[in-house]
Amino acid sequence: MKERYLLGIFYIMTGIIALTMSTPFSEAGMQAFEDTSDISNSLYYILMILGFTAVILLIIKFRKSLIKPLFYLLLLITYFYGFLPFIGIMSVIPSLILLYLLIKTRHWAIINLSAVIIGATVTSIFGISMEPIPVMILLSVLALYDYVAVYKTKHMITLADSISEMRIPVVFIIPGKERDAIMGVGDAVMPNILVVSGFVFGNCFLIPLVTFVSGIAGLYLLLRMVEKSNEAHPGLPILNFSAIGGYLLGLGFCQIF
Repeated sequence: MKERYLLGIFYIMTGIIALTMSTPFSEAGMQAFEDTSDISNSLYYILMILGFTAVILLIIKFRKSLIKPLFYLLLLITYFYGFLPFIGIMSVIPSLILLYLLIKTRHWAIINLSAVIIGATVTSIFGISMEPIPVMILLSVLALYDYVAVYKTKHMITLADSISEMRIPVVFIIPGKERDAIMGVGDAVMPNILVVSGFVFGNCFLIPLVTFVSGIAGLYLLLRMVEKSNEAHPGLPILNFSAIGGYLLGLGFCQIF
């Protein structure tokens, strides 16, 4: 299914928009952590992800009807923060409009638009909040977690299936004749956090550029694997380590040139 390769568009859009957001977000003081070099920031982020995932799985099992209201609230907050550095308190207007369109239509175009805004916002905030070393530690641990969650415990597949059915913008969707091509927003967010971090805290344009291009190459490899096996694969092991490899390569180029 060739449609899945179009998912790369959303990966690229998320990274580019996150980069353009990074300076306004920094100037607005939207860093999530005060000490951007503190490695423990990675631990806090991982604990947040594990805690949130556990809560969502419990809600799906015992009170599935609460999932949509919870996600809609979180979406509204994320929309608001995404627009905040640009239009201030007026951010509430486009945020409410987007949420209304999402609830009313659930059209794949609105889902993708929302997912790009959410993905770019989260990417930029955490990219300006952590320097490259804490980010690389974070990406390494999350790659291992994603591998276990998909291949071993398989709870990530359960989570993805449940949320995909609700058409909530935590995935990118390309409609297909046989079935839709889907990629989790997190697959675009995590490696691009390192791109933004390299841009904000680095002193050489090659670092974020090579990191970004390497991440895109990793996504292409991942999509090829999915095409050949037609099964669920954890995205973060390939994407995260591609981005890390690109960062180190870009760092080496900067030292040479």
